[in-house]
Amino acid sequence: MTKSPLRSKLRAGLHRHLIRFGIDTRKKRPDRVALEKVIFPELQRDPQYQSILFVGCAWYTLHYPSLFGGKKFHTLEIDPAQACFGAMDHRVGSCEELEAIFSLGQFDCIVLNGVFGFGMNTPDALNRTLHGIHYAMRSFGLLVFGWNDLPAHAPFPPFSVESWSLLEPYRFPPCNAERYSSDSINRHSFHFFVNRP
Repeated sequence: MTKSPLRSKLRAGLHRHLIRFGIDTRKKRPDRVALEKVIFPELQRDPQYQSILFVGCAWYTLHYPSLFGGKKFHTLEIDPAQACFGAMDHRVGSCEELEAIFSLGQFDCIVLNGVFGFGMNTPDALNRTLHGIHYAMRSFGLLVFGWNDLPAHAPFPPFSVESWSLLEPYRFPPCNAERYSSDSINRHSFHFFVNRP
């Protein structure tokens, strides 16, 4: 079900106004804290990540572009009503269509968090997305893949699809691991990969 564009704009306006005064209305779930306090600072600090694509927009991601001053921060969201929460360089579309939307090797990093099991629910959809990531991300670019390992949000084992062979696991420096678990309740974890040439 698509959300009302007016409701989304009102919520965005309220959030923008309140955040200026230090009032953060977002849910501070452990996975969001890990993303904003562990992963994003490394992407901002490291000069090899200049062009970043964040997939999925909602009112609680509205401030994400402001965390990446001096970098090219792009957003992609399938629901047009959520565009008001995206970056200045926002595209409406599916992550299954990255090859049609973006250029070859356009990104140094792609963050795909909370998409698997929340719309991307079939092996074919994940395979198409991984092929698109391989196309739209430069060689050795970083993929941050976040998901909830719960039956309600894991319609199939995500790492069972063949297209993961286009990427290889990467030990992300702040975590010193290829996988970082942030939430025991939602069983949310982040997996890090680099794009094979």
